[in-house]
Amino acid sequence: MSSIAKSLAIIVIPIWGMIADYFSATKRVLQIAVFCVLLTHLAYLTTDLFWPLFFIYIIHALCEGPIASLNDSLLLGNLGKQASNYGKYRAMGSLSYLLFVTPFGFIIEKTSTRTLFYFTSFFLFLSFLNTMKLPEAKQGVRVSRFADFKVLVRNKELLHFLIFTFFTQLTLMGHFTYFPILFKSIGGGETLYGVASFIGAASELLIFQKSDLIFKRFKLKTIFLVSSLAFTLRWFLVATFQVPGILLLSQLLHSLTYGLFYVTAVNYIASIVKEEFRATGQNLYASTISISSVISSLIGGFIFDNLGSRTLYLLGSIIALTAGLLYYYKMTAREKASLAV
Repeated sequence: MSSIAKSLAIIVIPIWGMIADYFSATKRVLQIAVFCVLLTHLAYLTTDLFWPLFFIYIIHALCEGPIASLNDSLLLGNLGKQASNYGKYRAMGSLSYLLFVTPFGFIIEKTSTRTLFYFTSFFLFLSFLNTMKLPEAKQGVRVSRFADFKVLVRNKELLHFLIFTFFTQLTLMGHFTYFPILFKSIGGGETLYGVASFIGAASELLIFQKSDLIFKRFKLKTIFLVSSLAFTLRWFLVATFQVPGILLLSQLLHSLTYGLFYVTAVNYIASIVKEEFRATGQNLYASTISISSVISSLIGGFIFDNLGSRTLYLLGSIIALTAGLLYYYKMTAREKASLAV
């Protein structure tokens, strides 16, 4: 069910961005997406039958997928030349996750999953009300026709980055899918898993808050390499030391993996994609992650079931290291070529 929804999202997510860019209506499109997700959360509470739930899940996935990217595009559009401050605003998302992930884990453990939908529906309603007060993205240039989006296909710098993203996020998406199973299999409960998620969210807060200083001090190719090496170390630790204490400590690397990669990727895409294609560029990034998620679920499931979690994470470590080194070499070569001109 998850793979089907994510496969459809791969196609649909960029369309949300294209509509937002074409009509210069990122805020309005974001409002529609948030409202649709709110409706699906309420719909989950109305049935326990498989096919209705399957249909609701599909709609939920197609509407929820573009929200983060549309939100990023809206924020970047209003920040303008101060886009390097993006991380300071993105930290609010981590902070809210930080505040609620452990209590929610405890509540679910003591009650039922239905309780979660009541909570999320309430907060989604508040989010929808908040979108009404958001300013529309500042866009000096408008897309005159849909054929203009072909320019993104010809953007080799964007293409190379999305390929790098695919392989790096392939390992992370697999982790998001199978880490809870692994964690519970070695004795971790819902509450302790909530603590693990809490540690991960807390660790990324510092990265988001200081991201503008990181961008000023280090080159992008160095930042991406550091993040890839952190991925390599993180997956190696999970593969080698499968005890709750070490797995909890490995969550500290969430800062240099998910946090550092995400905030850098959003800023990098904004810099290599023209202003009028901002939302589409961010949604192509989200769509690439969806592709990684689908493939990691399918292949990762086979490896996890037949070869074990250690093999899965060791392969993830090798993939992250290889992708990081190759992309660093590619960026270095592009840098030298631009200096030679």
